[in-house]
Amino acid sequence: MRMRLFVGLLLGLSVLTVAQSRAATPDSLQVGVGRADITSPTGYYMQGWVRSDAVLRGVHTRIEARAIVLKRGNQKLALVAEDLNGIAGGAVKAAALRLANRGFSESNIIVSASHTHAAPSGYYPYNTYNTVFMTTSTLTQQNVTGAMDPQLYSFEVRQLVLAIQRADDDLAPGKIGWATTTLLGLTANRSLEAHLRDHGIVKGYGQGKVSDDPKGYADTIDPEVQVMRVDKDGVGPVGIWSTFADHGTVNKYQFGFYNADHHGAATRLVEQRIRALGHTPGSQDVVNAYGNTDEGDQSAGLTRSGPAAADYVGRVEADAMMKAWEQAGQHLTSSPVLATRWTRMCFCGQQTADGPVSKKATPGLPLFTGSEEGRGPLYDITKVPFEGDSSPTDDPLDPAQGHKIVVATNLVGSGSTPTAVPLTVAQVGDHLVATIPGEMTVDMGRRVRGAIALTAAGHGIHGVQLSGLANEYLSYFTSPQEYDAQHYEGGSTMYGRESSVLLLEQLQVLTHDLLGGTAAPAPDPTDPRNGANDHAAPFGTGATSATVTAQPHTVQRFQRATFGWQGGTKGLDMRVGKPFVSVERIGHGTVTNDFGLQILWKVDDNGGYTAEWEVPRDQAPGTYRIVVQANHYTLRSAPFRVTVATTLSVQGSKVRYPDAVTNVDLTYRPTYADGATLPHTATVPAGAARDSYGNCNGAAATTDGARSGADATVDPAVCAQAVVLPHPVTGGGQHQQLPTTGLTPWLAALGLVLLLSVAAVRGRS
Repeated sequence: MRMRLFVGLLLGLSVLTVAQSRAATPDSLQVGVGRADITSPTGYYMQGWVRSDAVLRGVHTRIEARAIVLKRGNQKLALVAEDLNGIAGGAVKAAALRLANRGFSESNIIVSASHTHAAPSGYYPYNTYNTVFMTTSTLTQQNVTGAMDPQLYSFEVRQLVLAIQRADDDLAPGKIGWATTTLLGLTANRSLEAHLRDHGIVKGYGQGKVSDDPKGYADTIDPEVQVMRVDKDGVGPVGIWSTFADHGTVNKYQFGFYNADHHGAATRLVEQRIRALGHTPGSQDVVNAYGNTDEGDQSAGLTRSGPAAADYVGRVEADAMMKAWEQAGQHLTSSPVLATRWTRMCFCGQQTADGPVSKKATPGLPLFTGSEEGRGPLYDITKVPFEGDSSPTDDPLDPAQGHKIVVATNLVGSGSTPTAVPLTVAQVGDHLVATIPGEMTVDMGRRVRGAIALTAAGHGIHGVQLSGLANEYLSYFTSPQEYDAQHYEGGSTMYGRESSVLLLEQLQVLTHDLLGGTAAPAPDPTDPRNGANDHAAPFGTGATSATVTAQPHTVQRFQRATFGWQGGTKGLDMRVGKPFVSVERIGHGTVTNDFGLQILWKVDDNGGYTAEWEVPRDQAPGTYRIVVQANHYTLRSAPFRVTVATTLSVQGSKVRYPDAVTNVDLTYRPTYADGATLPHTATVPAGAARDSYGNCNGAAATTDGARSGADATVDPAVCAQAVVLPHPVTGGGQHQQLPTTGLTPWLAALGLVLLLSVAAVRGRS
């Protein structure tokens, strides 16, 4: 009987081995995912706001590089999204050189920025994009020269390499599938008058309305949420590559902490949901490589501000991404076409179909007062936005700059701005991905996608995606008509009125070469590293010890528990790639850490740290502690209690949660309480209005709204009486693994073989 059982087991394993070998033919697709923490020390200026009062003093969400690597035969492609304001082309080239022995080069790496404005500046080899303008009377703390920080640049290169290496090491047989859905009502066009020029409608600054667009609101934005789903055979879904046009400006410069803006919530929620729905094993990473696309004139931050609002925006985006993810599951393939064409194109005064481009990178006057989400330092002084200001005639020294009011000229050769940009067109299955080395507006994006689709007609291409802010940063790219309006985006289009037309035409050439099997045009020899090297020493690792300075106390839900200690300066104590601050429920384990959205920590110039945990509305009451795990020390706070909230209020027949305070509250809460109950009386006693988690009103109220409040006059124990939480409470830490159910597919199959073998043996016995 034992011999028969052993033979049955061997036969079962043989069947599995044969099935796996068939799935892993040399020509089948392999997929892998990986990530790396790119959160650098504190004290850097924020990239994007260009203000000396926009300084990063701590961390709300870690910023990361997320990578997906595809391999079929000898062809590889790395698709990466980084929580940065823009991508330095020099860093991509340096990373490609470090990865050359793995089969990577600039031609098969696409790195898109999320465009968060709460990541560091100082890593660009071209100093224009490191420059910070003063907002005080002193120059002692300004980076007016745009000097690059060699340590930060080298750190960014190494972490980009690490993310791609991890994805490459994760390669295994798998499938990909594409899907697109639409998301309306979240974003708005911030330069309507410029956009209306594309329809031949001329209006002065501030006079345009959405209703002026003859095609309606949907034409003023790019509503497409585009997703490439990635599944690994025998493991389950491992992530998506996703794009949506939305500026990273919900969090303004007044919130001075590292954060991924709305991308932070979208990436984390999607990763958690994919893992849970796909039963992906805890040992397998799951990534949402969410970059950006043609977001140049679109934002969800025109009417929303602060981290709680960013969390809301990200949740809406995550819902749309998951809808597309489910649709993509119906179109999975293990044999997609995988090919790329790449070149580097200079701005050398070439002729386009509409006229020449400039040879000189020249900013215009509108750039210097910033955009609608947050004006720049010059606006602080003048109180006048220069958007819409243009010259009545072409620039006499450089007609290719059109009616731009030129502020600085002849930046060529000075090392201030790229003179050439990389461009890639990649085919992945029946979709094309084209890169844009900066921020393209919605209408110009439509023109580029349309031109590429026209070039690809007859080749079985069913979708064209733009990867914006990819592989280099050269500010904005508007349509010629939008350029004439000279809003912020037109004033920030560096090489003149026809800059975007040149990009469009070159991307058409690359598409033609890709689908026709011919070589791409020879790249311009410009080295995007611009003299920078990536060999600077790593950052320090902080203090060797620390002392506690403040302990947390009992807190209600929605409030924050605070822990303080004295450590090293600049946040160097933080462990890169591992949790620094965690929250434990005593006796139950970790509930969240600083890779999620609920924790904020900051450090002052003397090494004084403060960590705060915002307690979610459904957190289980109990005893908790905050744990700090630094590079060289570990601290644990005194235990503290979490209770239900007594801060709910009554509005008519509805129960409200306390409103989120801008730049204070960290996470989204709905306006009205989940599963709220009210007594059938005109007067609502304190503690009588509750949500489904046991939170209640702390002050008496009337259902006609005559009185409501959050005085917290009732004992939380009254609210919590006879309350049963409707579901287990889960943490928000990025690397906390959600529970999986059942066995992995191969283990389940092995178990089935064993059971059948045992049954057969018993039957014969």
